[in-house]
Amino acid sequence: MIKGFLKDKYYYKTMLAIAIPVSIQSLFQASLSMIDQFMIGQLGEEAIAAVGLGSRFPFILLITLGAIASVTSIFAAQFWGKKDTPNIGRTLGGTFIFGAFITTIFTLISLMFSQQVLNLYTKDTKIVELGSVYLRIIAVGYIPMLFISIYSSVLRSTEHVKTPMYAGLFAVGLNTLLNYLFIFGKFGLPHMGLYGAAYATTITRFVECVLILIITYVNKYPAAFKINEMFDISLVFMKKIFIVASPLLISEFMWALGETMYSIVYGRMGTIEVAAMTLTYPIQGLSIGLFSGVSSAAGIMIGNKLGIWDNEVAFKYSKKFIKLGIVGSSIFGVLLIICSNLYVSVFNVSSDVKDYTIKILVMFSIVLWIKVSNMIIGGGILRSGGKTKYTLYLDIVGTWGIGVPIGFISAFVLKLPIQWVYLIISGEELVRLIIGLKLVYSKKWMKNITETKSKIDIVESI
Repeated sequence: MIKGFLKDKYYYKTMLAIAIPVSIQSLFQASLSMIDQFMIGQLGEEAIAAVGLGSRFPFILLITLGAIASVTSIFAAQFWGKKDTPNIGRTLGGTFIFGAFITTIFTLISLMFSQQVLNLYTKDTKIVELGSVYLRIIAVGYIPMLFISIYSSVLRSTEHVKTPMYAGLFAVGLNTLLNYLFIFGKFGLPHMGLYGAAYATTITRFVECVLILIITYVNKYPAAFKINEMFDISLVFMKKIFIVASPLLISEFMWALGETMYSIVYGRMGTIEVAAMTLTYPIQGLSIGLFSGVSSAAGIMIGNKLGIWDNEVAFKYSKKFIKLGIVGSSIFGVLLIICSNLYVSVFNVSSDVKDYTIKILVMFSIVLWIKVSNMIIGGGILRSGGKTKYTLYLDIVGTWGIGVPIGFISAFVLKLPIQWVYLIISGEELVRLIIGLKLVYSKKWMKNITETKSKIDIVESI
């Protein structure tokens, strides 16, 4: 009895040590969007819609970079469990190569074809004009996003989770100040409106990136690798990364692209509808961000155990994380419903927009526990063993096999109100949860990816 208690005590202590800083950083990042919305919300519905749609394409990149960071974390967590620091450096370098290639493509598209991108979402010429300029400004900050994602994942996986948290806290304060100065033209600065929010966000990303790098290298943390240490990579090692990364990148890209299709559905339902949906994005981001630490802790803690072949404890942890996510998100969902009226009251929008926003938030609260469970299962548990193909199958079946088709049908054939369209689209999450739970309990995902059963060991081949 005492032994079991001590084991649980170790689990919760370790989980909280990882989850709290990660969740706080995620909340900081999500709050950047919320701060933008609060301030831009004073400019009217067109500005809200333009920022909402202008942020959809960068959202695809953000999710894709999150996938690259997950791959970094998968390898770094298992290598850290073996105290194999050199291969953590090679992991950082290898995933950076993938990330730089993808980030360059997104940057060029955003800078050169911003209007064409916005035309996909809406036919409102005013929103296209405003949103395309916003997108071009935001695109300048894509490169620092890459550095922040990869270095933060290595720091978290090597037990230095507070550094990204502190950098995120500073970023929120800086972004809030710059928003106030640029959007409303304070202290002699020009009044830039929604473009001011874009400049503030871009500048903040550069500052946060530099801050993380300075702290990492000055303190010589495990992520403070030299260039030659990061890129001393063999083809065997790159192949190992590619095998794990490719399904995950495809999975996250296709999921993010599916979310973009949902935005096209909302955008073409009308300006009022897309403004209402845009107002819910910060709350959705904060809600998911609150539990992202649990998902990250699952990936790291389970990955550590798999790295030393302790599969029994790894499976025990997986069940604990799922239960924790369900209980916590259900409680938070109830609180969110209670506070929804208070949230919409701060925006300078019509009563119709406020009404739709509240209804969408209620629907989101109802399905939040399902979304969080899927994040923990797909984003933490299954990936910890390198079984990224499972998440690829889940996302493609859920998003493209169910979500996108029923989204277009419910909006343009059945012509349902936006809150019901959102709830119907979210039904695909339930299907993914059922399949995901079966995969977890099958234990097929439990694998040590830092070693192979062949005569050639991954470490020896480098």
